[in-house]
Amino acid sequence: MPFDTSGLTPLLTNSGFTIWLYRTPDTRAAALAPDYFVPAGARLAFGDVILLQASDALTLTTVRPGTVVPGGVVVDTAAAPFRVNRASAQRFSVRQAASAVAMTVLLAPLAGGIVAGGQLMAAAQVTGPLAQVSFSIRDAAGATVHGPQAALVSAGNASATLPAPAAGSGYRLRVEAVGAPTVADTSPPFAVSPPYALLVQNGRAVLTEAGGRLLI
Repeated sequence: MPFDTSGLTPLLTNSGFTIWLYRTPDTRAAALAPDYFVPAGARLAFGDVILLQASDALTLTTVRPGTVVPGGVVVDTAAAPFRVNRASAQRFSVRQAASAVAMTVLLAPLAGGIVAGGQLMAAAQVTGPLAQVSFSIRDAAGATVHGPQAALVSAGNASATLPAPAAGSGYRLRVEAVGAPTVADTSPPFAVSPPYALLVQNGRAVLTEAGGRLLI
């Protein structure tokens, strides 16, 4: 039989390259004879691949210049029927539900008169689903000198007692939400005073607790 146009079906086309299926009752030898595919010259391009299902074999071959089809490779001499699913349906969907939750921590003002060797009372107001926060004291360079000390949140409040650092200035108190360190607050700089000393009068002289004499 001559070439049957209805038997040539494109399976895959991409960037000018096509894989074809050609089904014919002719034998493999007849379908690969010279000029057999000439009527399909307007459809075939150099480099295309043809899956030839003849009456006696299934062959994988290519198209050469001038619609010349070489012998190719015999895939199956039994020529089992070849089926192609030309229609397909694919469904893909994503659902994501999200809601914003406000979370904040706000330090309470520090009490004045913080003395080295004493205690610093830290407190914070907490908004949102936070169960625990941590307090720490940092020096002027940002290094942690005391803490972190964890504190449970109760009725929107959390508090802790930290030891006061050495006398100096530029200290800051920081509070962070445990598990969410970006939810945080830092106090303004504060100073720590030296510990108080007792003064003792010895005659007309006034002595410090350590025995040093003050000029009066």
